[in-house]
Amino acid sequence: MNLFKLVIATYLVTTASVSIADGLPSQPYISVSGISKIQVKPDTVKISFQATATENSAESAKLVVDKQVQLLLSKLQENGFEESLLTRGDIQLRPEYEMIQKKQTQVGIKATRNLSYELGNILKTNALLELLVEVDIANIGQFRYSLKQPDEWHQKARDLAVQDSISKAEQLAESYQAELGKVYSVRYQSNNSQPMLMRSAESNNAPALYQENKITINERVDTIFLLIP
Repeated sequence: MNLFKLVIATYLVTTASVSIADGLPSQPYISVSGISKIQVKPDTVKISFQATATENSAESAKLVVDKQVQLLLSKLQENGFEESLLTRGDIQLRPEYEMIQKKQTQVGIKATRNLSYELGNILKTNALLELLVEVDIANIGQFRYSLKQPDEWHQKARDLAVQDSISKAEQLAESYQAELGKVYSVRYQSNNSQPMLMRSAESNNAPALYQENKITINERVDTIFLLIP
C-alpha cells in the first residue's frame, strides 16, 4: 500500500501500513487533531496594592502605615467586604533619598506594607478601588483574574475538542470514500492562560474603572481513528 499524507488546515490525515511496533495500527487509519478555544469571563480577582508612608523615623513611618491598614479594615467592614480576605505582608523599612543641591540627601524613612484582597464578586471591583483611594492607598498594582471552578470550564472545552476531532475524521473519511471505524488511540494536551491587568495609580487621582479581561482556555486531543476497509 502506498503511503500518502495530506495536510489540511490544522490536522493531518495519514493512511499507511506500518507495524504495530511503531505505535501505529497496521491497518489504514486517520489521524486528526481536535482543537477548541473558549473565552470565559472571570468570576474572581485578586488585587495587589501597598500602604506606604515616609516619616523622619522608622517608628513614625511604621505607625502611619499601621493606622492606614487599620482604617482600611474598618472601611472594608463598613462597606460589606470580608476583612479575612485581606492578605497582609510584613512592613519593610528603607531610607528615602532626594537630590538636594546636586547631592543625594536622606529625607526620611519609608515604610511599605504589601497587601492584597481577593474578591469573589467581580462586580465589586470598582467599589473596592474607590475604597482604597479613600484611605490613601498610594500604589494599586497587579490584578489577577481567575475562575472559581476552572475544572468545569476545562471539561467543556475538552468536550468541544473531542467533538471537533470526530467531525474532522468523519468529513475526511467521507471525502476519501472510506468508512470511519473505532478509536485506536487518544493523546490529550491541555493549555490555559490567565490574563492579568497591571496598573499603578496615585491616591490623589480619581479611581479608574476596570473592566476584566476574558480568560482563554485551550484544549486539544490528537486521535487516531481506524478505517474500515
